[in-house]
Amino acid sequence: MFRSIVASAAVVALAASASAQTPQQIAGNLEKVTNSTTIQYTMGEGYQVVNTAQRSGPETIFNNRDGNIYYYTTRANTDEFVDEGSFHMAGVNGTEQINGMVFDYCSTVSDAVGDAIDIELRMYDEVVGFTGITGWVDANTRNEKCGYLLAGMPGDTAMTGVSCWLVTLDLNAGFECTLPQEQSAGGMENFGHSSVFMDAANSAGTGPLLDSLWGTQLGNDYGVQDYFEYYDMSQALGAEYLGTYWYGGGMKAQANFLTSYDGNPTDTEAYYSAAPGTADTVDLQADVEVRAGQAAGWTITNVNAGSNYALIASTAKIDVARLVGGNAHILLNWISAPLLPAPFVMAGGTYAQNLPGALPPSINVQAAEYVGALTPANIVGMSNGLTHSN
Repeated sequence: MFRSIVASAAVVALAASASAQTPQQIAGNLEKVTNSTTIQYTMGEGYQVVNTAQRSGPETIFNNRDGNIYYYTTRANTDEFVDEGSFHMAGVNGTEQINGMVFDYCSTVSDAVGDAIDIELRMYDEVVGFTGITGWVDANTRNEKCGYLLAGMPGDTAMTGVSCWLVTLDLNAGFECTLPQEQSAGGMENFGHSSVFMDAANSAGTGPLLDSLWGTQLGNDYGVQDYFEYYDMSQALGAEYLGTYWYGGGMKAQANFLTSYDGNPTDTEAYYSAAPGTADTVDLQADVEVRAGQAAGWTITNVNAGSNYALIASTAKIDVARLVGGNAHILLNWISAPLLPAPFVMAGGTYAQNLPGALPPSINVQAAEYVGALTPANIVGMSNGLTHSN
């Protein structure tokens, strides 16, 4: 949702008085990071150690992973540190849809099994420095836009005092998070993101890695500041916000948590059936922005050997369980509002086309998986839908 007029007014007021505001230096534990192990987390399935991980995309829409990373901080189960970032004003939707992310953490919690830590990731539409999360009421009403519980994550599995982990999280297939862009070019209104690390002993031995540089390297770490908002859930309801903090500056202790977000091309959003079936399994992604007079392309990311794929497009959405015995959903009204004269075959699971000079304001596409000839009886799966706005 878009931010309120009150929140926007607060941004203006804060900008006018920023020179009078100084973050408090937090008493924390900054430790040296030695090396990290990469793990891939899949929602509903858990994690596995990997060499190369898939985190969706195809675009990186925010990246605060520049510089040399040296330290991490430890936290209690009740602590939530909320960092910030911004999305450039672009396109017509005024939003960005995150479908994958990367973050890092270290843990001193002894964990021979590799399941000692639960991590709750939270995303907020807006956070304002020295004011906190817009819409926060108390710990029971945080006004988060999206929340993800990553249960059974590893602590110090090396049993050497500390283990560090680079986590890639794929949010495709219905776990995407849509956040607002800045409201005007250069306005740099901030979304918020946090990670709460919990272990059974509440040992305060786990926390995020910190970025050592900000605003100077990658160009898409837009809107970051050298401070965070501190919430403590052990406080009385409504009194959890403790203020704005930092680590005291310095190239090794910036108050920016090491993270990046991947997403769909600008003005493209994935959507799904309200009640997905067992054959709603095909993953369709757009390769580039869909713009009049330009080349467009779509890709199936989970192609099955022996299957064929076809793309349909329409200006209207529906949600009908009509294929594969009711286990696959048609998500667009191709019969009544078709944009393509016939389904376009996606050879090898891809399709590209040069678009005409004029397009409808909204285009919806979906892909069908089939075996043999393209008939309703031969369809074995359907994809998510994609809406392209122009």
